[in-house]
Amino acid sequence: MRAKTLLPIIAAAALTACGSVLDVPPTSSVPSELAINDAIGARAALAGAYAGLQAGGLYGQRIIVWTELASDNLRHTGTFDDYADADANRLRADNNAVGRIWNDMYNEINRVNQILKQVPALTDLTDAEKNEILGEAYFLRALAFHNVVKLWGETPLRLEPVTSAAQAGEITRSAVPATYTQILADLGQAKQLITAGRSQTRQASLGAVSAIEARVRLYNQDYAGAEAAAATVEGLGYSLATNFSDLFDATGNNTPEDIFRVTFTTTQSNAVGFYYLPKPLGGRYEVAPTTGAAGIIAAFDPASGGNIANYRPTDTRGIWSISRSGSRTYASKYRNPAGDEDIHVIRLGEVILIRAEALAQLNRLPEAVAEYNRLRVRAGLAPDPTIGLTQAGVLAAIARERRLELAFEGDRWPDLVRTGQVLAIGVPAQQALLPIPQAEIDVAPNITQNPGY
Repeated sequence: MRAKTLLPIIAAAALTACGSVLDVPPTSSVPSELAINDAIGARAALAGAYAGLQAGGLYGQRIIVWTELASDNLRHTGTFDDYADADANRLRADNNAVGRIWNDMYNEINRVNQILKQVPALTDLTDAEKNEILGEAYFLRALAFHNVVKLWGETPLRLEPVTSAAQAGEITRSAVPATYTQILADLGQAKQLITAGRSQTRQASLGAVSAIEARVRLYNQDYAGAEAAAATVEGLGYSLATNFSDLFDATGNNTPEDIFRVTFTTTQSNAVGFYYLPKPLGGRYEVAPTTGAAGIIAAFDPASGGNIANYRPTDTRGIWSISRSGSRTYASKYRNPAGDEDIHVIRLGEVILIRAEALAQLNRLPEAVAEYNRLRVRAGLAPDPTIGLTQAGVLAAIARERRLELAFEGDRWPDLVRTGQVLAIGVPAQQALLPIPQAEIDVAPNITQNPGY
């Protein structure tokens, strides 16, 4: 990693303690050893780590929109070449979006590593606050490393802050199992140190830790562990939002389904809605829902044949998520072009689907169907029957429900890759993993490129 992208964005801020770390302005660029030398610096550094999730390569846009474009849910309608290449699955190592996601991800990891290295030595924090800061930092690192491994496979497992170009140039890639071991270890640390159960949704909580653990274990094919972690989340008292549309309110209102969200404001905004919405609604219309028999329009309304002129879904998720403006069909799940609404990282709807899939993989089929039926009922659909089941049929139904429930949220591409379905949509095998950015290889020659690039 280039030192300029991995040096932390942390600096001292003359602030008093606040009720929430998100009330503390994040730090700007000064040497980390000057930034985290007291409680004020620690709080500001953690706020900076949360602010790092707002980056354009992360939840500010690309990890949601650009990765979805690589799947069968979106098609390219704009002008950016790096988006056109994702749609055509002809990625190169110099793709700008790939580089942005990578750099923003490792920037975030480096911020968190600075916290984990320096906060333990501080003497002006209570043990309780120190543990909370460290627990949340472990959670954020686990989230970041999982986002990296699910997109690139073997990637650098950097656990110490990068402080020089020479140090950055020595990095090598780690095996996928080692990365998953570290992610789960970080989540285990977070679970021990964080005290908030589910009362906060814009910072890490025990509910968020278990939710991400469930996701991680599902990807790692630890189905018993995924089911147990998801059950833990459900036992904390979360409930589905009454209306699916409530989750994507333009003002970012709270719902009982929220588990962990990234905060955005008018001055620190995201570009998700901007990329999805057509120009008359304030967007740039860079991408649009896929048509045809295998597209997302047909997935929501099979009778339409993928033709928007015939699109009349009864599924409330389809009614909310795809709309028409003049001649433009657009993804309407995120309807705020200003981008000051909060973005879900994980919510109860996904946890329910994780648990359903884990139950199906454990061959507990009636329980799996009953689990995902909760989302079908919320969507205004009849529940699927729980008798006469086959494991393959239930898993296919869950894959369908994941596509509909999580459409346009950035989950479709990783789902296709982890389930081996990416080849079925015509993606070359060597494009299932993203290329390591060429700029990274140029300064870190020990990093080998993914096959096919």
